[in-house]
Formats: sequence, structure tokens, C-alpha cells
Amino acid sequence: MKRKLDDRLLSVAGCVTDGAFLADIGTDHAYLPIYLMEEGRIRGAVASDIHKGPLERADINIREAGLSDRIATKLTDGLRGIEEYPVTDVAIAGMGGLMIIGILEAAPFVKERGTKLILQPMQHIPELRMYLSQNDYTVTKETGAIADGKIYQIICVVYTGENEDYTEAELLLGKYNIAHKRENADFFRALCERHMDVLADKIRGMEKGGHSASREKALFSAIDLLASAGSTCV
Repeated sequence: MKRKLDDRLLSVAGCVTDGAFLADIGTDHAYLPIYLMEEGRIRGAVASDIHKGPLERADINIREAGLSDRIATKLTDGLRGIEEYPVTDVAIAGMGGLMIIGILEAAPFVKERGTKLILQPMQHIPELRMYLSQNDYTVTKETGAIADGKIYQIICVVYTGENEDYTEAELLLGKYNIAHKRENADFFRALCERHMDVLADKIRGMEKGGHSASREKALFSAIDLLASAGSTCV
């Protein structure tokens, strides 16, 4: 029986290059590389995790899928030691943005090889976007998924040696998402509304405490404009 993925991991899988050799960092059950291999999407993979228990579960799933000769496993912290594999794509999903930054900082080889990074941060997404820009990564695609009431953002980047400035709204929403809003309109609107809800709560709290919320109001207005302009989101 072929492995099925939830909407979050399915969106991550959709960003992996056809024919890639994938490194799945923090793999847990190795569901992502198993799925991609069974779909004929990748030529090989290494699944890594810092914890022994999840990696043992991954080994069992890989073996039961008959893919032990195609998917290697490695007990390691982030991308340490992964450079020994012919990796073309790296997926880091389900971690905080600051943790992802730490992993990339310790793995300069991804810049040297022009590796495609497929990142699905759980928190600190603006900080991750800022780091990627300041360290000369270029966004090639962004997408997302809504699962169990949660919104997940997926950011695909490669190192190009170029950076660009971001507005505060762009750090929250993603320049690519804004520019390609009509390709994933429902997701983008939900993303805008989620940030507007958070900002509205923050504005109420600040004003109740007698503090100025002018910056937050300006950001709310910018996101509101992006969410409402045109028949979809602009």
C-alpha cells in the first residue's frame, strides 16, 4: 500500500524537484521520502533525525516499504554529515524558524552546491524570511496548506548571492505569495485574515493599556488592502 500524506506534507512534497536526491531533516516517520519514492518522484533520499526513537520508526517504515536500498537514515543534528550524500533538495518541515536558521548556519555546503531548500517553519516565519534574504537566498516559490484549522507556509529558496528588502507585510505574508495571490487565493486570504486577527487583538490590548498602536494599525491596513483589493487578494 502506497503511503499517503496529510495536506501539510503533501504541499511540501509538491515542491520537491522531480528526480531529486532528497534530504529530509527531522524526518520522524520518513513519510515524506517514502511517499516521494513510491510516486517515482525522487531517485534517492536520506532521512535524518536528532532523536534515536523517531529514526528507529523511520527505519521500520522504510524497511516495510521495501526501500532500504533507496532511502538511507542518519542520526544527526540538522544537516551535519549530510554533505556526504548527493543531495539536491533539502526539506526541513515542522520546526521553528529560529531552529531552521540554526541548521542552515551550520551547513554552508548548501550554498556551495546550490541546493534547493524547502522550508516549512512553524513559528518565527518573518525572522526566517529576513535571515534568508540577508544571507543571499532567493525565494523561488512559496505555497501553503490549511490542515485542522492551522495554516502552514512553505518557502522554497536557493542561494544566489543576491538579497532584497522586505516590508513588514511582506515578511509576514511572503513576497511570492503576494505576487502569485490568484494561484492560491483561498490560502492567501486565510493567511491575511489570520494575521489581521492577531493584529486586531494586539491593537485592542495596547490601546486598553494606554499605548500607541500606530505601527500595528498601519500593518493591519496594509494587510487588509492586500487581502481585499480586486476580486481575490492583491
